[in-house]
Amino acid sequence: MKKRIIATTIAMAIGGSMSMAQEIATWSGDRKGAVSFTFDDGAPSHVSDAGPMFDNYGYKATFNLVTNWNPNWEGFQGLADNGHEIASHSKTHNQGMSGEEASSKADISQKITQKYGCLTVAYPIKWQESTDPEIFQECNVSNADAVKQNYIAGRICDHSQHEVPEIMGKDGPSDWAMVPAITTGSGGLEGSENFIQKMQDAVKQNGWVMFLTHGFRGKNNGSATYSPTYIADIDGALQWAKENDSDIWVASFRSTAMYVKERIASKVNKKSNDANSITFEVTHNIKDNVSDYDYPLTIKIKNANNWTNVKAAQSGADIETNIVDDDILVDAVPNAGDVIVYDADAITLPSSSSVAESSSANAPKSSASTPKSSASTPKSSASTPKSSASTPKSSASKQSSSSAKTPKSSASSKSSSSTTAIASINYEATVAVFNENGYITVRDAQGLSITVFNSLGHKVRETRGLGCEQKVYSGAKGMYIVKVGSRIFKTELR
Repeated sequence: MKKRIIATTIAMAIGGSMSMAQEIATWSGDRKGAVSFTFDDGAPSHVSDAGPMFDNYGYKATFNLVTNWNPNWEGFQGLADNGHEIASHSKTHNQGMSGEEASSKADISQKITQKYGCLTVAYPIKWQESTDPEIFQECNVSNADAVKQNYIAGRICDHSQHEVPEIMGKDGPSDWAMVPAITTGSGGLEGSENFIQKMQDAVKQNGWVMFLTHGFRGKNNGSATYSPTYIADIDGALQWAKENDSDIWVASFRSTAMYVKERIASKVNKKSNDANSITFEVTHNIKDNVSDYDYPLTIKIKNANNWTNVKAAQSGADIETNIVDDDILVDAVPNAGDVIVYDADAITLPSSSSVAESSSANAPKSSASTPKSSASTPKSSASTPKSSASTPKSSASKQSSSSAKTPKSSASSKSSSSTTAIASINYEATVAVFNENGYITVRDAQGLSITVFNSLGHKVRETRGLGCEQKVYSGAKGMYIVKVGSRIFKTELR
């Protein structure tokens, strides 16, 4: 035993490295629990009120549409552009879902452009013959095979109708065609303190809770009249979540389901490890005709060598890292190539811009102004104060073509080379860039160069798109200009 200890000490003294073990975190960002907010029936208030409220916190929700009810397709496309999920709630809402699994998905896929497509479904209520209109039989899961052929998961109505737990475990439901939810509003859960209690329960159990909301009290709800919810109840829940962001992951139904399924199926294969770097890959074999299952997984690496300036890249593209306590956290996409995590004080990798596509010619060539690593600032969003939470800003909820046309004036007025690049961009185009959980996130940018400028016009990050919903920058609060290929977008970190 003494010989082994002495040998290890000598190896470290001559530049050897301690083994850096890796594992997949239970929840994104190595949080302790997860929550998803789902909204049924495609109410006008979902576009006018729910979306902006979630955008204000940098969180994403799921909006389930009845496609024959003539929803505001343009409005819901705007929500999809901001990273929200648009999912199916049937075609007609007529006594169940059977026979409409594929057709309702096709309707949404034709009308809505979103990175992962229409991947989840929420079953409509099947009403029971009764003199009491509030009595219903259940959400009809009449053809589970058809659901699984078209979607990665299906949500039932209130968990109590199916005798399943209201809080799912870390591995999700026992049946992915019957994902449980808690109904909110006058016919279910009310009061922000009760929402908070359910999220606290999920954190304690290392589990996942889902809420089901229709319309809001006093808002334009269209056909979503069942069990209206006070919007202040959900706002209060989101405020608590923001204050406890290091514990609870707020994400759409789609993102959470993908993460759980991928985590269960994936393996982390270490390829090399020395004193200055570790290289590994994340792989699984669950890709099918419904989904590639390419949502980023948080990989937790033991920081055995006590690196303080950590960077990471996957397939040559820079990706975000954090140091939290004794661990390095990095989000890696399964089956997307090798990931290298390294001590940036010891080695320098070639700039990812050198492998970006040719449209990066307009971007600044110098990579000397590499942004400060976020590694030394664990979970910047976790400590975000709530001051801005209670007053949603309309500009944050409209990250659309109109906001993409006019960059922040302070950025365009600078004379630096970085802002010269901004001035030459095609302002008519929009890109899928949004704030999620305190990160500037880019979608649908595979192979494209990505450059982030702060409000002063200074370049703070340059990398290349992987094609997934990719976190590209987390830093100080404020407005940022993001260039993806030849297109630009304006977004805000809060």
